[in-house]
Amino acid sequence: MDTVAGQGADLISIGEVAEILAVSKSTAARISASEDFPKPFRLNAKTAKYSKTAVLAWLQSKQG
Repeated sequence: MDTVAGQGADLISIGEVAEILAVSKSTAARISASEDFPKPFRLNAKTAKYSKTAVLAWLQSKQG
């Protein structure tokens, strides 16, 4: 399993991803399925968390 600096302090839910992107949770889920979106860390079969740093970097790359 991948490790994240800060012992998981950087990990956020799809709901928090939606807030960052200013979209609904369903739209965030659809966006997160795209090839270039940061891959989630799977905590179990139902729970996935995203690196906030990676999501913000992805968003920054889209603004150029």
